[in-house]
Amino acid sequence: MPDREPDYLEVKLSGREAPDRIPATGGVPLREELARFLNRQGPYAQMWIQLASGEYVRYELIESVSLPKP
Repeated sequence: MPDREPDYLEVKLSGREAPDRIPATGGVPLREELARFLNRQGPYAQMWIQLASGEYVRYELIESVSLPKP
């Protein structure tokens, strides 16, 4: 069985040591999801972004976003 691509983007939040995750939109390739985040399109057009944990954070508190590390 081939490895499945992770279904999240990794984010670094201001004031936090450990990285967190943003769930990706089902059926959207991760590179496209990253572009949507950076261009503030779709679910990322909002002021508040939902993390995989269910917590909401303000968009401007996200210091960096990246594809998950292998």
